[in-house]
Amino acid sequence: MRWCLILVATVVTLPACVSYERGAGITWRGDAPLAFEVGKTTEDDVLTALGPPSQLIALGERTVFYYLREETKGSAAVLIVFNRVHEDIDYDRSVFFFDADGVLTAWSASEPAP
Repeated sequence: MRWCLILVATVVTLPACVSYERGAGITWRGDAPLAFEVGKTTEDDVLTALGPPSQLIALGERTVFYYLREETKGSAAVLIVFNRVHEDIDYDRSVFFFDADGVLTAWSASEPAP
């Protein structure tokens, strides 16, 4: 009976610490900076370089490719009486606007996370 009480006391007071990292979306940032030219780059060029967009938007005769990447890093301490969770979330976005002929008219990308 005594060992049972010791086991229960150990399990109840035993802390659980967790560290995790996860990402969702398309990774498009590599070692080289993104290089696209307004008036020259086409939809096919962007698709070849970055893959399919996270979201495809139609604005009349214009097309918008929207890329989103979410990176989450966190840690947690889970105790019976007290819990602590800390998360850092970085969002990386890039948007490309194309005319009716599929030629790039404007684009923008978020600054890389430090």
